Amino acid sequence: MDLPQLRSLCAVARHRHFTRAAAELHIGQPAVSQHVRALEAELGVRLLNRTTRSVELTEAGEVLLARAERAFGELDAGLAELAQLRGLVRGRLRIGAMQWLEPYDLAAALATFHELHPAIDIRVVEEVAQEMESMVLADGLDVAFVPVEEGLLAGLDSHQLFEDELVLVVAREHPLAGRARVGMAALREEPFVFLREGTGLRRAVQDTARAAGFEPNARFETNELTRVLALVARGLGVSAVSRAVAEAAGEDVVAVRLRPALRRQVALVWRAGRHRTPAANAFIEHVIGTSAGARAPAAR
Repeated sequence: MDLPQLRSLCAVARHRHFTRAAAELHIGQPAVSQHVRALEAELGVRLLNRTTRSVELTEAGEVLLARAERAFGELDAGLAELAQLRGLVRGRLRIGAMQWLEPYDLAAALATFHELHPAIDIRVVEEVAQEMESMVLADGLDVAFVPVEEGLLAGLDSHQLFEDELVLVVAREHPLAGRARVGMAALREEPFVFLREGTGLRRAVQDTARAAGFEPNARFETNELTRVLALVARGLGVSAVSRAVAEAAGEDVVAVRLRPALRRQVALVWRAGRHRTPAANAFIEHVIGTSAGARAPAAR
């Protein structure tokens, strides 16, 4: 077993595709296939299930992948520290991000960070909040931008970036469109359009509805926030989004404030007590230093 073989397995697992894995590693596709076959032969287990259309990890592949990614994380951290000793900051940075972070401008933060540290390769992953927190704890991500109104998983530190209000969005012809405010109890019979389970927006609405004595009717579910707004605009249900999202949607939907107000806090989180890479430390310092009203990060 050698590092090129393990890197090939990790790349195939990320892309679920041998050709795309080869492109990432800048080697030929036959070499990637040979690396994986050699690993399987040496270990005596099948690591991947291959079909003409897909590549999936077996249970044994999942076990080895988790260990390999952690090992590469430590190796990359060591190489980055050596680079830092030479006066450089380089390496890889894996960032988890919610679909919509406004009013925080992630693109601007990444642009200014790249100007300062052009040798750092950055990968941004979009996932639901709970999954991103777990990925940070498992070293699958260095940092993540997540909502924190319900608290964080144990073992994470955070720096709050902003707080905004969640508002109800309805179609322009909806009976509630002319209201200034609406109580959650008034939505008992309304169909909802939700993002998938595990997202901060969905949890916030469900928790508030349950506190009002009912379970919201999840009529539609989608992975895309833009599709949530499109379905609401078609009159297929109501939803709740941040005020910034509602304002950016223009005239397609109408925003109605909820009573009592429903607010969301968003923070940058990272694993507590872990020896982080110089790239991760530089990004955390950059975000804290450039965020409006920056304050000292608080362990949670």
